[in-house]
Amino acid sequence: GRTEADGTSALPLFFALEQLQRADDALIRRALTRPDSAVAHAALRVLVSRDALPADAEELFTGIVGPAGATGAGATAATPYRSLPGHSWRIVADALARHPQAWGGPLLLTMLAKAPETDTELVYALRLALKHHALIATAATLNDWAAANSVAADRVADVCVAVATPAAAEFLLAHLDRTRFAGGRVGEFARQAVLQLPTDRLEGIEPLLPALQRAPASQQLAFAEGLATLAAKPNRSLPPRVATWMQQALTTAVTESDPAKSLRAINALKPLTITAKIAPLRRVALDGKAREANRIAALRALPPTVDETESVAIELVTSTAPNGLRRAAADVLGLAMTNAGRTEASDRAARTALSEAFTTASADLALGLAIALAKSDAGAADLIALAARGRVRPALLRHRHVVLALEQRPVSLRDRAAVLTQALPPEDARIDALIAQRLGAAGGFKADRARGAIVFATHCAACHRFRDTGGNIGPSLDGISSRSQQRLVEDILDPSRNIDPAFRLTSVVMKSGETKGGLNLRESPQRIQLTDPATGQEIELARVAVESITPSPLSPMPAAFETALPEQEFFDLLEFLRSPEK
Repeated sequence: GRTEADGTSALPLFFALEQLQRADDALIRRALTRPDSAVAHAALRVLVSRDALPADAEELFTGIVGPAGATGAGATAATPYRSLPGHSWRIVADALARHPQAWGGPLLLTMLAKAPETDTELVYALRLALKHHALIATAATLNDWAAANSVAADRVADVCVAVATPAAAEFLLAHLDRTRFAGGRVGEFARQAVLQLPTDRLEGIEPLLPALQRAPASQQLAFAEGLATLAAKPNRSLPPRVATWMQQALTTAVTESDPAKSLRAINALKPLTITAKIAPLRRVALDGKAREANRIAALRALPPTVDETESVAIELVTSTAPNGLRRAAADVLGLAMTNAGRTEASDRAARTALSEAFTTASADLALGLAIALAKSDAGAADLIALAARGRVRPALLRHRHVVLALEQRPVSLRDRAAVLTQALPPEDARIDALIAQRLGAAGGFKADRARGAIVFATHCAACHRFRDTGGNIGPSLDGISSRSQQRLVEDILDPSRNIDPAFRLTSVVMKSGETKGGLNLRESPQRIQLTDPATGQEIELARVAVESITPSPLSPMPAAFETALPEQEFFDLLEFLRSPEK
């Protein structure tokens, strides 16, 4: 192959270089004399595909990029192969991502400084390559890269947020100290730093606290969230001063006027076993002016074995609060009744509250009350007695969630429930008939996509993400429009029929008697990991402290939408989920 000045032989040489993965190095260097040509791109791809870069790769790539601080186009004696930012630079980035080099970090920072922000593909490729370099860099190396100027320092910090190494954590702490917690992402920097910092380096956080006090409240909250995540991990503890600062920051943020910040603080406090959180969480849970999602989160974040938690749940379940909050209170009471060491008076108070709540309960709340009562022998006896007196529909005793709880009760109670439900169809048959009825009725309703979007936001968005809206507790619904109408109706009315394994609920009983529940069970010889279905946060449990692990055959999604949604809203929701994206 030749590299003639007029480029007439560029195309044949391009194909030759594509085929010759062991092309002569001299040939590659000649191809790079025209770095923005197709033949140079082919030569660079050959370098990317090799197991290692040539010894003079630094000279070759610097020749393409130009020296640090150089601007504009055109060749110079020092950079004979200068190229404009573009395709050649993207291939260089790919080469350095695959083959990180000791000199690669500064070169990539130079390229990022020159790359146009509008070329998002190039910027992404350069950031990815810089991340690969940061993954193997020491803290001293990262600090050397950042020493060039403040812009370079910020770029290194941005990349280190995605690098889970102690060296990156050390760099981020030093960066926060240098910048005195200035900038829009300092909270994220601090959070990542504390999560990756070795235990013996946690004392290094204390000197940062005075400067952190001057940071915006949102950044202080982000730092406190990171500290809380670390403090909740098994066998990890914070220095006393740092722990005190974290508790004050989070408990103060719980009562923030901004509901989003308040919710973040509530969720951060949930896994922490500290008494200081009880009073502010109680205030939010009982605050009729607070957002319902915040009230539910605050209730669930209260310690499950504290009398104060039960008193709050009893007050809520017997109140005129929204049904979602009352159902959460029923869940809390049902779980409390399974805890060991309860007094008879506490148990009676919880059962009485659940029983009295049926008087003003909607159909979906009634199901939640029944499930809660069925979790203990005394509660199940109360539920069956209510059904016998006509205060509770006997059909509730056939619901799958209630049946599963009753299976753990004495035979005498199960026999009494069987007598009350013997004239009713089996639950599976009832659900099948309901699904068939809804499918048959679909043509009689004029569904509205806009109304369906409102139904989704009200009932589904807290758990499911759909077209860039919603939470991540349940499976994403993107792509659900490809499902048949029958499958979609089944998934809504009978969520336990087809459960995504990653979202199966698992119950973990601790040797202390406490019960933990979560999704996406992951096990190792040392620990058990779950995802909290209420907050999406990780739960880590030391295996030695675990008594038993029981996966649930039921979906965490409530099987209540046959009653929670009028038929018109049900079909509006179907229309929204099945309609093509605009």
